[in-house]
Amino acid sequence: MSVSKAAPSRPNRAPIVFAAALVLMCVIWFLGFAVRISLNQDTDIVARAGISRVLNGGFSDFRATTFLILVAVSCYVLCLLALRKRFRHDFAAAIGGTVLAGCSMLPAMPLTSPDAVHLAADVRTFWLQHKDPTNFDGVPAKFDDPVANEVRVFRNQPSGYGPLAYAIGGAPIPFAGDSFRANLLGQKVMGGIFLTLTALAAGLLARRLGQNAALVAGIVGLNPMMTWQFPGDGHNDAMMAFFGVVALGLVIEPGWRLRGAGVVAGLASAACKYALVLASPVVAAYWWPRYRYPLAFLAAAGGGLVLMLYVLGIGPVQNGALGPAGAIIQTSPWRWLQLWFDTGSQGNDRLVVASYMLYLFILGFIMIYHRLETKTDLVAAVGVAMTFFLYFCSPGYHPWYIVWCLPFAALSNSRWLMVGAVAFTLTAFLPILALNWQITLGDAWHIGNPVEWSTALMWLATAAAAYVGWRGRDWTHLGRSASTKAAGPKFAARQRKRAGA
Repeated sequence: MSVSKAAPSRPNRAPIVFAAALVLMCVIWFLGFAVRISLNQDTDIVARAGISRVLNGGFSDFRATTFLILVAVSCYVLCLLALRKRFRHDFAAAIGGTVLAGCSMLPAMPLTSPDAVHLAADVRTFWLQHKDPTNFDGVPAKFDDPVANEVRVFRNQPSGYGPLAYAIGGAPIPFAGDSFRANLLGQKVMGGIFLTLTALAAGLLARRLGQNAALVAGIVGLNPMMTWQFPGDGHNDAMMAFFGVVALGLVIEPGWRLRGAGVVAGLASAACKYALVLASPVVAAYWWPRYRYPLAFLAAAGGGLVLMLYVLGIGPVQNGALGPAGAIIQTSPWRWLQLWFDTGSQGNDRLVVASYMLYLFILGFIMIYHRLETKTDLVAAVGVAMTFFLYFCSPGYHPWYIVWCLPFAALSNSRWLMVGAVAFTLTAFLPILALNWQITLGDAWHIGNPVEWSTALMWLATAAAAYVGWRGRDWTHLGRSASTKAAGPKFAARQRKRAGA
């Protein structure tokens, strides 16, 4: 009598792949960037920031930097593939990997933005000078402070964050003393901490929604652009994103006590930075689905009122704290319109207003037509709103803003949105490299307007990636209801015809 033997199971190589890719990525961040472009550079170079100020060898440095970023991106993709397969303690590995990647980048000087230098001075203005950094009375040039004295860029311009951002951002002051580099490092540490907390919160919410928590956390925390911008450049937008993810995790619950706590968390997010307020009307549509149309109208009316105040110069624009929200920057597709039509300052304002009007239209469309029946539906709707805002409607877009949408896109459980958002983060390196080496690219490759061309490539590649993620899948989540009864008799008849009924 023969006994059949079960085929031996294949060993799970996912943890090995994850560990190897993570180690290589951390080596690149530490040896390829943090050691070569460290905080020990000349103070003036650190204060002005910019990777090409240190790597000034021309095309050879551009080529080496591009190669290192490509390897880091490849490691990130391998990490996500491993997390997608799942393995024991994968969620802890994703969070631990986020911490390791962030620590690997901490010794680097700000790589492409001087904002952390201004922020390091602003939190001291808030805590030590007891002045509001969002007003001209609180600009760095007003104070004889060891950190404020080192601000070179926007020295006479106010900051544009909320009071909670300055309050929390002051945590490193007791440890940093009056050292410029220590205070700057403190802001980089805060950026890394809140990136990790955002990844952790997104992963925990994914677990509650029945999704792959490790993959969601890895998409956010291990993302090379997020590592570059937060523990690398010291931006604080991850602080707003963390409170936003916490808020969304509470407002999706049916009880009003938890929803009230979610509103409080949402206010905390807005008190760090305003951005996620842009998607808050979607939550109202989820809570009161019977009133979608009037709620969409109210959202449009409220947004229109804000735009009118902007045009009239009333509100934050008066003290200069509006910042990129009212700007058209070089890496935005709205810059192309600016160049094509040769708009003046008044024309630029019209383009800014037009971009926000476009978002109000998109927001209303989402509020009315996006399916909002389940918790994941709401998360996906918020992800769509914020991703579309950054992709289509933000003339003052900066690459670190992508953290506004990335956690929600990762939680959407929608392949096209997840792939598109990840591609958005990775292709954002193209204009960053072009900005730093635009003269070199012009001389070596004879490319005119390399920043504009790289921006166009970024936008087209993101759209192509989202299409590949969407192809062959049904977009029924954009319908108001999954049931043919709620969709109406004509829709039901079409469905029966397609099914051969």
